[in-house]
Amino acid sequence: MDKPWPTCVVKSCIGIRIGEHGRCLTHSEPASQDEYFADVTPGSKVDLRGTEISSPLIDRLLAATRIEGGRAAFGDVDLTEASLSAAMFRRVDFIGRATFDSANLGEVYFIDASFAGEAGFRHVTFAQECVFDAVKFGGMANFQEACFKDGAILDEDTAFLGSAWFEKAIFLGRTYFGGVGFNGFAQFGGASFSCSVSFRGAVFEESAQFQDVHFGGGLDFAGVVVAQEAVFRGAEFEKADLLGPMLVEKLTLKSAVFRRNIRIESDVLESDTLEIDCTRAVFEEGVSLRLSRAEVKFDQVILRKPSTIVADTAVALLSLRETDVADLMLTDVSLSECRFAGAHHLDKLRLEGTCTFGSLRKRQVLAEELAWRADRSAPVGPRRIADLYRQLRKAQEDSKNEPGAADFYYGEMEMRRHSPATPWSERFILYLYWLVSGYGLRALRALATLAVLIALVTVAFTAAGFKTTPAFGDTLIYVAQSTVSLETKLTSLPKGLTPFGEVMRLVMRVLGPLLLGLTLLAVRNRVKR
Repeated sequence: MDKPWPTCVVKSCIGIRIGEHGRCLTHSEPASQDEYFADVTPGSKVDLRGTEISSPLIDRLLAATRIEGGRAAFGDVDLTEASLSAAMFRRVDFIGRATFDSANLGEVYFIDASFAGEAGFRHVTFAQECVFDAVKFGGMANFQEACFKDGAILDEDTAFLGSAWFEKAIFLGRTYFGGVGFNGFAQFGGASFSCSVSFRGAVFEESAQFQDVHFGGGLDFAGVVVAQEAVFRGAEFEKADLLGPMLVEKLTLKSAVFRRNIRIESDVLESDTLEIDCTRAVFEEGVSLRLSRAEVKFDQVILRKPSTIVADTAVALLSLRETDVADLMLTDVSLSECRFAGAHHLDKLRLEGTCTFGSLRKRQVLAEELAWRADRSAPVGPRRIADLYRQLRKAQEDSKNEPGAADFYYGEMEMRRHSPATPWSERFILYLYWLVSGYGLRALRALATLAVLIALVTVAFTAAGFKTTPAFGDTLIYVAQSTVSLETKLTSLPKGLTPFGEVMRLVMRVLGPLLLGLTLLAVRNRVKR
């Protein structure tokens, strides 16, 4: 294949020519090699594209560019498609652009080295374990589609001051990025880690992109700090059982797939709120989210085994749309802004600890109801909200939270009363039920209704209930006793009732116990646990 440089005259060699004799550095005569190295000085430009460079030639190159007693310095270096079986770049400064694109590197080490300009390692094949020890990348470091056949080690003293690109890189061995500093944009999109990988203690000053990454082995993200967003959109985790604990501003797990039971732990700075987006994530063996100061989106999530979301401090769940929550347990999570419409098996959702909902006139309400009351044209109307309340009431009852279940029963009745789909006769009955006792949940309202009823009937009895007119106080006692179906023993009351009085007594013997029963029921629903 033709190359964009003049190649060596030796058959099958693609090394660039270094002199008039038409040969590459490796195939040149010793005298020609001496002549080449004589022209190399610290800061010189080096162009050895396509050349198979032996370890002795590398050593001579480093010696020629090394300041006496100090560091080696290169200007622009171009080793595109070169082959290095072994090399030790110790205390080397690449002050210009360094290009290793499509090179084949064997036992190559970069120790206490620096790249001032762009460092290009696109499509490089690292045949053996690659080591970057205390290396500083001042410009963009590009490892796109590089292949690390025996893994890679980048120690905590290595730093990427510019952007770091590992897009579609392949890591076939154990990989270590522990403590590495990424001062710029870090892109690992489409990369593949066949074995275990560690980013323990790594610091990302901007976003960390791991979209569509395949993690085939163990995963260590403990102590990782991401100043902006950590993106794992579409990533696949084969064996990882722990992600975190991390310090991150936003964590995106959209469409990620976890093959094992995974525990995700994350936190944010004191003044921040962590955003976690799990939309369309798949948890084959379940998930345990343990969070602090976080807001979680849990839409269209697939949970195939029991899962939990546990709040250490101030965690809000924002949405469960189209998620089957039959195997989900929430502990101490705020649900005041959570949208439940579209979720499946809400009646099997488990609520533990202090899970709080929205509040309206001292009762717990769903965010959907608050949205509907603010805008009657909201997409989720009373009929659907009533269904949500009915299912969540069952969940509250299973959690032995009777007061919470009572609030959801009240909400269900309210939505049925307001729903245009409810027949007018049923709506009228519900209106009366709400008016006299708050659906059997407002004890004071039922007592007040009973008191008004007793007062009105007392007046009616005084006016026309007896054949003769009794004292008002005696009539009041008579009506009160009739309320609890007791026979009066007051001798001062007339013995005979008018037909109207008989009707009034019948009314009190029916409605009085009913209202007393509603009062006791309301009290029971509030105090029962």
